[in-house]
Amino acid sequence: MTNLPEVPARTLRAAYDRALTESPDTVAQLGRDGRYTFAESHDRSLRIVAGLAGLGTARQEPVALLLDNSLDGVHAWSGTGLGGMVEVPVNTAYKGAFLTHILNDSGARTLICEDAYVERIARVAGDLGSLRTLVVHGEVAAADGLRDRFRVVEFGELTTPEPAAPLSLDPAELMAYMYTSGTTGLSKGVLISHAHAYTYASREDQARPVAGDRILVTLPLFHLAGQWYGVYQALIHRALCVLEPSFSVSRFWPTVREHGITVTVMLGAMAELLQQAEPTPEDADNPLELAIMAPLASDVDGFRNRFGLDLAAVYGMSEIGAVLNGPPETVVGGECGFPRDGYELKLVDEAGQEVAPGTIGELWVRPEDPLLVMRGYHNLPDKTAETLVDGWVHTGDAFRTDADGRFYFSDRMKDALRRRGENISSFEVERVINEHPDVYESAVVAVASELTEDEIKAVVVPREGRVLDPVELTRFLIDRLPYFMVPRYLEFAGELPKTPTQKVHKHVLRDSGVGADVWDREAEGIVLRRSGR
Repeated sequence: MTNLPEVPARTLRAAYDRALTESPDTVAQLGRDGRYTFAESHDRSLRIVAGLAGLGTARQEPVALLLDNSLDGVHAWSGTGLGGMVEVPVNTAYKGAFLTHILNDSGARTLICEDAYVERIARVAGDLGSLRTLVVHGEVAAADGLRDRFRVVEFGELTTPEPAAPLSLDPAELMAYMYTSGTTGLSKGVLISHAHAYTYASREDQARPVAGDRILVTLPLFHLAGQWYGVYQALIHRALCVLEPSFSVSRFWPTVREHGITVTVMLGAMAELLQQAEPTPEDADNPLELAIMAPLASDVDGFRNRFGLDLAAVYGMSEIGAVLNGPPETVVGGECGFPRDGYELKLVDEAGQEVAPGTIGELWVRPEDPLLVMRGYHNLPDKTAETLVDGWVHTGDAFRTDADGRFYFSDRMKDALRRRGENISSFEVERVINEHPDVYESAVVAVASELTEDEIKAVVVPREGRVLDPVELTRFLIDRLPYFMVPRYLEFAGELPKTPTQKVHKHVLRDSGVGADVWDREAEGIVLRRSGR
C-alpha cells in the first residue's frame, strides 16, 4: 500500500506519465471494440486532442459526451482531459428538457454523440443555444438532416491527426462539469478539478487494486463509478481495465471468468440482483477477489461466502469525492467506511453542532486542500454559497457513527422521518424490506399523521412473477425492525418513479399520500407498541 502523490501530481497527465514510464507496452484497456496498451491509449487520446483543437476547441472549453460504453468513449474522455478541456458527460437516458438543460447550461459548443442518439438532438435542436459542432460516433449519415444547423463531423476524423504535444496540466484546472440529477429540481453542474478527479479515482491509500489486477467496469462511463472509480482507477494503478457495454446478471460471471477479473466496483443494487439469482455449484469458482460496493450488499457474509471474495465499502459524491473507505478485513454490514486521510468529517445537528456517536447528523466535509472538493456549481453562485461554507461542504446526507468510528449512511436529510419522537432512516427501513425474498426494491417516505410528526409509507416493487401479501410482509418486518420503524402503510407498484440517473422521486411518492389502494396495517388490527402488539 502506498500514499497518493502530492496534489500537484494529481492530474491525468501525471497518471499517464507514470504508466508510460513503468509499463508502456502492457495492455491497459480491453473492450468489445478492441484493446490498447498504455502507450497506444495515450497516443490515441492525444490524436483526439489534436482533432478537437482542429475543430476550434480551446483549453478549458467544455466538450459534451453523449456516448455508450466503448473504448472510443474512454479515449474521448481521456482526450478532453489531456487537452486541458472540460468534459461534460451526459446521461444516455437524457432526452428533451433534460438534454437541453445540460447542453445549454454547460455552454458546450461541441457534442460527441452516438448515432443512435442523434434523433434526440434533432428534436431539441431549435432550443440549443450554444451547440455548434456535432461529432457522430457511428453512422454519420444519422445527422444528415442537421447539417444546415450544425457542423457535422464523423468521429474517426478526430483520431486521424498527428498526436498533439502533451500539455502540462495544472491540478487546479477544471477537468469536468459533472451534472448531478436532483429529485426536485434541475441537474446541477459540479465543477471538478484535475486534483479532485484523481483523488476520487485513486485507491493508492488502500491495498487494492495493484498493477496486474484486472478491473471489470460494467457501470456507464457517464457515471462517476464507471469513469473514475473504474477506468481512471485502472490507469492510476497500471491495471487492466475490461470495459463491458453494461451490467448484466447473466453475463457478469462468465465475463469475470473469461477475462480473469480480480477487482470490480458495483452499486448495491447490482449486488442484490446477483444475490437474487438462483444459486449454482459454480458460484464460488471464479477469479474475482475484491468487489468494492456503494452501498454494501444487504447480506455481506452471504455474498462473500457464496461467491468466494472480499468486499470493501466506499462512499463518495461528486461534490466531495470519495471520503470514506471500509477495508475488507474490517468491513461490517451497512457501513460506508472510515474517514480518508486528507479530509475532516463531522456530523452536525440543525444548529451546526457536532452530534454524539450513534446520533444521526448531516455530514460536513472539509479537505486539507480545497482542490480536493468541488469548486462550486456551474452558474449557481447562490447554491454554491449554500453548500460550500467556510471550507466545509454541507453534503445534505445524514449519517451516524459507531464507537469504532465507522460511518453509516442513514438518509438524505430531507428524506429523514420522525415518528413518535424517534428519528427514522428511510434507507435503513428500505434495506430490511429489500431482504424479503419476494421484494425487488422499495422506497420509504413520510406521510401525514393524524397525530403529530410522520407516519411511514413503504412503496414496494415485487420481484417478477411474485405476489406479496401485506400481512406476511408486515410480520417479516416486525421480526426485524424496531416497532416504531415498521411501516403503517404499504403500497405495491410495478416500478418506482425515478430520475434518469435512477434516483427515486420520493417527493412523488410523498405527494401521492394514502390513497384507496394503500394498505393500512392499523386498519387491519396490527397495532404496534414498545412492548409489542
